Amino acid sequence: MSPTIPHKHLEKCWEACWHRARRPVEGVLVPEQQASEIAERVMRNLALDFEALPPEAEFAARVIQETASVTRELVAEKRRREANPQIHHDPEDRRYQQNLDLDRLQSIHPESGFNDPEWNRLPQILRPLALSTLTRKGIKGADAEDVFSDTLVELVRERESSHSAPILDPTVFEELIPLHARIVQYRAIDWYRRRGALKNQPNAGESLDALSDDPDHPLQFEDSAGGAIRFETIYQECREALTATEWQLIYTLYVSQSATIQDLIQNDRFCDQLGIKPGASLSTRRRAIGEMVEEALEKIRENLVF
Repeated sequence: MSPTIPHKHLEKCWEACWHRARRPVEGVLVPEQQASEIAERVMRNLALDFEALPPEAEFAARVIQETASVTRELVAEKRRREANPQIHHDPEDRRYQQNLDLDRLQSIHPESGFNDPEWNRLPQILRPLALSTLTRKGIKGADAEDVFSDTLVELVRERESSHSAPILDPTVFEELIPLHARIVQYRAIDWYRRRGALKNQPNAGESLDALSDDPDHPLQFEDSAGGAIRFETIYQECREALTATEWQLIYTLYVSQSATIQDLIQNDRFCDQLGIKPGASLSTRRRAIGEMVEEALEKIRENLVF
């Protein structure tokens, strides 16, 4: 039996899921009615999975993450079925001219590896985006071209940790753009490290593996191609770092925005859950909640390096 979930919270989750189903990744745009159907199905199925009501932050993160995953799978399947990689591509996306066939890019020949002719078209899409990033970082000309060539090799290099190449990660082509942007960031660091500029800096890893697999730095960079990091990503990366109470506080104030600090300090039951002594003054409550919020945000900053 599914747990009883507060109606107000369901409305917030529904709105977030609908928006994520509409745009599961930058560059993909799903029709409104289909997005509604996806969001409804995901929320219903996940609600049935829980025997007891989880904290709101956990439930919201799960349903939003699942919505994005399901939507990407549906878009990929429709493109595959109709042999048209442009289906559901956002017509307002001007970063590049058109999608390539991701299935062909991900196909592996048993002897020669990734050698589908579709790879001949990929550099013309990725080069302008990569060179723009490298130029902003002061890497230009032949050096930038060398770094860009390294990033293409990195896309097909098997990781030591997963024994899988990064090119196999995306479900839809649009995901390849932020994936490659992260690789460009890593390779730019390597370029500077080799010249001694970042010799003593903490993020100067030896390779993409060294940076992305380092347990002390679970996420090194904000995805410059995809905008701000989303709540479900933050929750996934920092889940163990915060207590359930801290997550509830962060979720209430910054995600669902269902209350302000002023609302919380006047809520006796919520203050009691936070461990604030009964009868504490409003100023004491405000100070205590403010300290809890700052401590929780600091934990996120420590575990999610932007």
